[in-house]
Amino acid sequence: MALAGRNASTPVVRGTFSEGESYSHLNIVALNGSSFVARMDNPGACPGDGWQLIASAGKPGKPGPRGEQGPAGITKVVTISIKGWEIRRESYEAVPILADGSRGEPLDLHPFFEQYHGDRNG
Repeated sequence: MALAGRNASTPVVRGTFSEGESYSHLNIVALNGSSFVARMDNPGACPGDGWQLIASAGKPGKPGPRGEQGPAGITKVVTISIKGWEIRRESYEAVPILADGSRGEPLDLHPFFEQYHGDRNG
């Protein structure tokens, strides 16, 4: 833009306004969803007298219809602490003994022993 006999000035988009930056005439900044153009060199804080609002953030629209309820999330994480093992040699099982003294589900160790036997006797 130029007046007769003067050099033209071009607007320059500078991104989001920052207090620590220096701005010149026709610099354009964004702030809180709106855009402002500097009216002069060193326009000061934005918004303010040194800035002209050029595009304003719109007001929030009306809420839309409520969507369907999603699946329930995890409400509680349970950690299990094993304090020992009960070995059942006759059934090739290991039973975890939990921190509260209860017993967990037995682990069937047959497949491991069968694989070990097969590997050894290959």
